[in-house]
Amino acid sequence: MDVVVTPVLPGGGTWTLRDRLGRHLGQLMQMPGGAFVIHPEGELAKMQSITFTSLDTAMTAIERHMKGSCELATPNRKQP
Repeated sequence: MDVVVTPVLPGGGTWTLRDRLGRHLGQLMQMPGGAFVIHPEGELAKMQSITFTSLDTAMTAIERHMKGSCELATPNRKQP
C-alpha cells in the first residue's frame, strides 16, 4: 500500500500519513532534538512506534512495513 506524507503546517514538524484513497494511517512527528516518531493508526497500526534519525529513514521504514511507496506530498498534486 502506498503512503503519502503531507505536512500539517508549512515548515514541517508534523505530517499526516494517508493511503492513496485518503484513509488516515497516523502521524509522523519531529521531536525536540530532531528525532522523528511515527504514531501509527489504521492499516499502519501493526507498525511499532519507534524513533528514527531522519525523515528519510522513517519513510523508508513505512515503505518496508506497507510493502509500497512512501512519498512526500507535492504542492501541485491534489491530496485525497
